[in-house]
Amino acid sequence: MFKNILTLLCASVAGICVAQASETVGFSTGNQFKATPIEGQVVVTCEGFNGGGAATFTCRDVVLDPVSYDFFVGPRDARAVRYELRNVREDGSTRTKEDDYDGARGRSGSGINLWISTIFQKPLLAAGKNKISYAVYADNNREPLNRGEFTINVARSSARVCPTTHYNSADVNDCNSQYSVCQRYFQQFNNCR
Repeated sequence: MFKNILTLLCASVAGICVAQASETVGFSTGNQFKATPIEGQVVVTCEGFNGGGAATFTCRDVVLDPVSYDFFVGPRDARAVRYELRNVREDGSTRTKEDDYDGARGRSGSGINLWISTIFQKPLLAAGKNKISYAVYADNNREPLNRGEFTINVARSSARVCPTTHYNSADVNDCNSQYSVCQRYFQQFNNCR
């Protein structure tokens, strides 16, 4: 009987630990990321109605592993409909993201841009330590239902190299468009994995 009680107690404690672990705040893939430099070379031959040409591009980027977009995972509260994340990066700069929150599921309504930087969007994270404060709100409330902090670490990782490849194009403009050629190249080789 003592053995059965001990087994039941251990199972209960394990259940509590699992329940607490599932309440961990951060991102769905975890709170440890790697910034990985990738590079490779592409030769493009262009022949079409608008002329011909050739170009060789050396493509370089830094990608975030395991993902560049992820869901914020926070407290479960069916009343919560909006979240706000404020990141203070290791270099002292800040970035804020806010959007819809699915309180019943305990996560952001859509994926958050963690790493991609363009003229239209800025990433939440930067290399190094990212100290993020979060708040989740009910509809039209100024006071948060829940708030807290978590830390995301983005470590620098060793470079990966993609194999050299060759593309043929029917548009001479491709021989002048390194950005789009490199995007296609890295997508084809799954960021040199």
